[in-house]
This record gives sequence, C-alpha cells and structure tokens, in this order.
Amino acid sequence: MPSPLSKAIEKFPRVRLGHAPTPLDAAPRLGASLGIELWIKRDDCTGLAMGGNKVRQLEFPLGEAQSRDADTLLITSAVQSNYVRVAAAAGRQLDMEVHIQLEERVPGVDALYRASGNVLLDRLFGAKLHSFPVGEDEPAADASLDLLAQSLADEGRRPYVIHLAPAHPPLGALAT
Repeated sequence: MPSPLSKAIEKFPRVRLGHAPTPLDAAPRLGASLGIELWIKRDDCTGLAMGGNKVRQLEFPLGEAQSRDADTLLITSAVQSNYVRVAAAAGRQLDMEVHIQLEERVPGVDALYRASGNVLLDRLFGAKLHSFPVGEDEPAADASLDLLAQSLADEGRRPYVIHLAPAHPPLGALAT
C-alpha cells in the first residue's frame, strides 16, 4: 500500500526520463574497512546525458511543462552547469525547443571555458544559448528568463520556465 507521502507526490504531473530504479552495488571491501555493510546507489546508470540524480529532479518540472502543453523549455544557471546540460537533453528528448541562459558566475575564464564541456553538450543537444552577465543574482536571472519566455510566447511558442530563485516552487525536490 502506498504511503501518504507517495500518494501526495503522485498528485503532481511527472514524466519518466531515466532508467529507474538505478541499481545498488555492494562495496564489501570499503564497507569492511569502515566496519559497516556498504552499498552504493548507481545514479550514473540513469541513462540520460550522464545526469545522475539530476534526471529524477527534472521529472516533475518537465511533467508540469507537459501538463501545460509547453513546447519550449527555458532554464538558467552557471555556464558549465550539469543540471542545465541534463535539462537540455531531457527537453530535446521530449521534443521541446530548449533555451539556456548561461550566467557569468566565474570571473576570468577564457573562450574555451564558454565553448567546451557542458556548453558543447548543450549545443549538441540543440539548445539555443543566451548570456546573462550577472552571476549569483537568481531573481534577476529568473526575470530575464521570463522576458525571453514572453518574447517566445509572442511568437506563438508555449514556453515553460524552470526558475532558479527560491520564490518559485521547487518541484525537483519531489524526486525520489
């Protein structure tokens, strides 16, 4: 019988994005050296863009996006964000156009930093990249995304914004 918590979580729209449940692997030698029975949760096996636990965290915001019939996903974070990379992959998997706002949070980086790693993967996933010069200002970053979302809506798109600031519901926290 489902727990009251499970029943409450089931009320939220959700889209399954990864392979779940991920396996548990025994770590007997490390466990023995620690004097415990040790198992390791293999979130590297989720199957979506090397996303780990971030895959589960995106299932609820993207479930809400689908329930609203959104066709465009917008998200903001640091230039080399793992969460944004996985959001780009998930959005494309769901046939959504993806817009990523990259925030300048790290001073003194070169052009390679802005073109390699997760940024390269964002591009390979087909995301459209936007720059936000102010790092660590979550309300301003969200406001900038909202302006972009309005512009896209004016063009006939149906945008869904994954906000960053704490003023918005943290749907990703529902992930189990």
